[in-house]
Amino acid sequence: MFKFKLQSVLEYRHNIEEKILNEFSDLKRILEEKKAVLKALIDERHRLMDELRNMQRSMMRADDLAALVAYVENLRLKEKEQKNIIEQASEKVEAKRKELMEALKNKKVMENLRDKHAEEYQKNMNELEQKNSDEMSVLKYGRRET
Repeated sequence: MFKFKLQSVLEYRHNIEEKILNEFSDLKRILEEKKAVLKALIDERHRLMDELRNMQRSMMRADDLAALVAYVENLRLKEKEQKNIIEQASEKVEAKRKELMEALKNKKVMENLRDKHAEEYQKNMNELEQKNSDEMSVLKYGRRET
């Protein structure tokens, strides 16, 4: 029965990979949420801009118009801030992706080593079995001769 001597190291690397994968998934989810917030801000600004265009045709109080324009500018600032937040989140996702790839590579190295040891073990067992079989054949032949 084959027993990999470094099984605990392989399991550790597998656990590390799972942990990093979970962190990567969380960061991607957060990034998508931040993108959704940006889209909502952009949609709101576009809606207000359309409303402003429609109001130009009608009579409107100057203070209402000024408040609406100020709100649109505020939305533009929030969009800019949100884009910066998204850029930072994207950098975190990319860094975690690299970390995940490194963890996958480390685990794969251990799996390849395990497979190599298993093949070597199987080869040794086959050779031992062949040797025993040859020895039994020699002993049977020797008994017939006597």
